[in-house]
Amino acid sequence: MIKRLFWLTVGFGLGVLFMLRLTRAVRATVERYLPAPLAERLRALNAALDQRAREIRARTRPLRSVS
Repeated sequence: MIKRLFWLTVGFGLGVLFMLRLTRAVRATVERYLPAPLAERLRALNAALDQRAREIRARTRPLRSVS
């Protein structure tokens, strides 16, 4: 049982590390090949979505504390 738990943990850790590394590599490649105006539009869209998510969280926080 201990061996299984050990290898499960090792596999999970390696999977997480692999995905983080892959995510960084893909982002770097996308940044390298995107034209500047498109990259700026995507950054602006991402910022707007982040702002909207913060507003929604702030609005729903009081509702969650009531229940």
